[in-house]
Amino acid sequence: MKNNDMTCLLKADLFKLKKHKSVWIGMIVSFAVLLLLYCVYWLGLTIADASGDDPLVTLSFLDLGRNILAGYSENGMVPFLVLIITCIFVGKEFSNGTMRILVSRGANRVKLYFSKWLSLACLIAAYSVYTFLICGIFTAFKGYGIDFDGYQFGLLMRCFFLQLLCNLGTMSIVLMLAFLIRSSGGSLGASIGAYIALSIVISIISITGAATNGINTEWLYFMPMQQAELASSLNNLNAANICAVVIMPIVYGVLSTVIGLVSFLKRDVK
Repeated sequence: MKNNDMTCLLKADLFKLKKHKSVWIGMIVSFAVLLLLYCVYWLGLTIADASGDDPLVTLSFLDLGRNILAGYSENGMVPFLVLIITCIFVGKEFSNGTMRILVSRGANRVKLYFSKWLSLACLIAAYSVYTFLICGIFTAFKGYGIDFDGYQFGLLMRCFFLQLLCNLGTMSIVLMLAFLIRSSGGSLGASIGAYIALSIVISIISITGAATNGINTEWLYFMPMQQAELASSLNNLNAANICAVVIMPIVYGVLSTVIGLVSFLKRDVK
């Protein structure tokens, strides 16, 4: 194969991803988590129906079912699973010498980087469709709760594509870290650590803002990897929300891709 042939590089990366055990384990984990989540939902809905005391309780459970479907990505752990797979996939390419061999044979580094990005983007798309279909099937068991018309379908499609966009932005950040650290364990630790640290800081700010009344915390939606709540919302989004959930994943994705690519171009592969 020609090392500079983008098509060959992409086919090779997709083949390696398909053979990667972590990809299939991730699908099993995602299914198990969603099944457990829906079992709890079905149990609660059954109890609410059996009691029959307050119809509002039943309606609230049906709302929960719709929200699980709308938030298919976070509920199916897609961002976290892709984070793990990205670190393992790219880290092993460096640790086992594959990346060094390709570069030494004259492979174009830009094409190597974007081959990884595109293959992982395909993985995100596959995971997104997979988890969305599972949630859709499970939701159908008890019904959508309200009339499923074109408007509701449009809202779900908005949630699907916005979460797909957010996941691509997150993957770009993790891919940058994987190319900077060049180790599965190191990039995993850095990515998970950064994710947890950022979540803690955001939570503290949100709680403080809620407790002090009047402090606007909408700016938090513009922080990295904080757009999932907006992306999975079935409510109307204002202009600031749309800007945060559409523009910011692209901005963070482009910035991280530039940083990761420049580092890959400048540093020697050992």
